[in-house]
Amino acid sequence: MAIIKEDLLARAKEISQAGVDYTPRYGAICPWCGTKKLPVARTMSWDGSTRVRYHKCPGKSCIISKLGIGIKSIEEDYYANK
Repeated sequence: MAIIKEDLLARAKEISQAGVDYTPRYGAICPWCGTKKLPVARTMSWDGSTRVRYHKCPGKSCIISKLGIGIKSIEEDYYANK
């Protein structure tokens, strides 16, 4: 049972750090529980045509939220290099 729990926690951390898409219209969505428009905890500067943000999931039953893990999102400005 402990191995399953460790695998679950490792997977939650892995998917939150991999990065989710960010759009101005929908914001970022929690990859674990599906909560939409996650609150932004920190926004990085633009790096070329991309910007990284970090979010916290407010979902009460979400493992990522319970662990206090930040969720990385990536926004791309498709018109920046045109």
